[in-house]
Amino acid sequence: MARTRLVHKPGRRRLSLEISEEVSETLENLRRVTNAESLTEVIRRSLAVYDHLWSEKDQRGAVVYLRLPDGSEEKLVLL
Repeated sequence: MARTRLVHKPGRRRLSLEISEEVSETLENLRRVTNAESLTEVIRRSLAVYDHLWSEKDQRGAVVYLRLPDGSEEKLVLL
């Protein structure tokens, strides 16, 4: 049986991920609430945010806080 060969765009890499149902549901929910066109877009945006936060922490010693509706703040721990 012949296999179909996928043509990749220059500068792109195709990844195949095995994820749990829970992670799949989280990605789908994020796609829905952010109006992203695809799960790939959700992952791309997520990586951009994570990269930015981690770079600020690593390079400048930045700390990220969440300000809650009541005005209190919680330190966000980057995993």
